[in-house]
Amino acid sequence: MTTMSSESGEKNVHMKATARRFDLQVSGASVGMGVRNVIRAVALAATLGLALSLGTMGVQAFDDAKYPDWKGQWTRIGGGQWDPSRTGGPKQQQAPLTPEYQAVLESGVADMAAGGHGNNPTPTCLPPGMPRAMLPYESMELIIEPEATHIAIEFMNQLRRIYTDGRDWPRSMAPTFLGYSIGHWEDPDEAGRYRTLAIETRGLKGPRTFDGSIPLHKDNQTIVKERISADSGDPGLLHNEITTIDHALTRPWTVTRNYRRARQAIWFEYPCAENNEHVFIGKENYYLSADGDLMPARKDQAPPDLRYFDRPGK
Repeated sequence: MTTMSSESGEKNVHMKATARRFDLQVSGASVGMGVRNVIRAVALAATLGLALSLGTMGVQAFDDAKYPDWKGQWTRIGGGQWDPSRTGGPKQQQAPLTPEYQAVLESGVADMAAGGHGNNPTPTCLPPGMPRAMLPYESMELIIEPEATHIAIEFMNQLRRIYTDGRDWPRSMAPTFLGYSIGHWEDPDEAGRYRTLAIETRGLKGPRTFDGSIPLHKDNQTIVKERISADSGDPGLLHNEITTIDHALTRPWTVTRNYRRARQAIWFEYPCAENNEHVFIGKENYYLSADGDLMPARKDQAPPDLRYFDRPGK
């Protein structure tokens, strides 16, 4: 929303005061109510005209030619592993984990192999959060405005807001799964159109993983830095260089995720709770069978504790 300039504000106040004086003068002359209403209507129309003019100026202030054309539906290229340059399971990705969090990874992988969900929090319908949101599992849309760029991600209806209005970090941030993101545009081409959006994200909460297996530190002090730009030879290809700084890592970890654009988008909603067969009771994960009955998720899994339910007599 455009803020009215001080000069325009003074003009607005002057118009209102003039309309008030006209109203008093007309009233003192005992002119009929109809004439007074006409004069007030004219003054009001002038005020509204000024406001509409300012609003139009605000719309025109967004110079679309300054920003890249990233309209459309973007879908990831490659599989669901965090580092697309490596294939295979989590152990083959060679994540630079500390010994403590390498053990967390291996424990989670073993649990998944036995039928559990390991380190992955999304079966409970918790959102993946950052940086995992930028895989993404479904498509996403980038909506560029002068003061912020919005990234709408279909999976679990995640919405990122990257503020590009020059603000500083707030003194306090309520932690969220997507965090608080500040960015700026850079790298203009010959025509003055920006080519790169640089982003930093802080203020995150967990639990979160990189890709469903590789853990992030439970202290949630993660910082994620991104550089999003279109391919120099193919405007339908988007690159995102993502660097994660986290205490579970021995060093900053940089990967590049790539996305392909479809101009003719087909969007759909993704309510996580719909058709979710996972049932969590205490620390155990069970499944619902096709006929709606509770079933074990792993071999020799004990049934849930029924101490608070009445049991039929033997």
